[in-house]
Amino acid sequence: MVTGGRGRLARALDRAGGQRVFAPGRGDLDITDPAAFAAVLAARRPAAVINAAAVSQVDRAETEPGRVEAVNAVAPGRMAQACAAAGVPLIHVSSDYVFGAATDRPWTEADPVSPINAYGRLKVEGEARVRAAGGRSCTVRVAWLFGDGEDFIAGLLRRGAGTSARVAEDQIGSPTPIHALAERMLALADRLIAGDPAIPPILHLAGSPPVSRADWVEAAFQAVVAAGGRPPPLIRARMADFPSAAPRPTYSALDSGRAAELFGGALDWRAALAGAFGGL
Repeated sequence: MVTGGRGRLARALDRAGGQRVFAPGRGDLDITDPAAFAAVLAARRPAAVINAAAVSQVDRAETEPGRVEAVNAVAPGRMAQACAAAGVPLIHVSSDYVFGAATDRPWTEADPVSPINAYGRLKVEGEARVRAAGGRSCTVRVAWLFGDGEDFIAGLLRRGAGTSARVAEDQIGSPTPIHALAERMLALADRLIAGDPAIPPILHLAGSPPVSRADWVEAAFQAVVAAGGRPPPLIRARMADFPSAAPRPTYSALDSGRAAELFGGALDWRAALAGAFGGL
């Protein structure tokens, strides 16, 4: 069972899993209602639950903290409690924004969290509540999803002729191909169901290698050109040029080496660019 069925990651999981995946949207399952979640869990009796439901708008955590706390922090803990009581393994989806301190290397699962905005702090709280519930669970941290036509770069490409793309060159992260991520998450679910002791409580499932947002966009635009497309001109800017309600970390790249060892290789974002943007 995948919560947040209308969200980007849930839809990718539904597509990857086919009939083996049940992905109710908010209209069918409000994860902030513990009784509703317990009822669906009892009725469907899933082999595993993947919590992909979240408020993903970072600035919204600054302006609507109550709603974001309910979805991103409180609900995951209650879901984890229900799953633990039912003996159902849980995968909880978290974010690279649990990190924000200054660094010059990708963050590992062993590094202390250091959020710098409300969104990150609530994600940290959600992780802690899931761990405190006990049971079989794995919190996966993901970042910069792309490849479903609804990502940052696809938005730039949809702006049309006469526009330019201003992108920060001093923000470093881990672009992650969403469909490859979905396949890996389903494989992780299978291993949790089987009781694999090698699965850690926290796992980074993000693309590699680290890259600046501007360099990532440039590489994607090159894939568009190679396919005969005409992307807008890229203008390199600084993060300070994009004021927002919530500060963003300058370096939130995740070290996914442990996942690469578990699943037989890294999720190289470069290999997915042609498939993601070649037809746009």
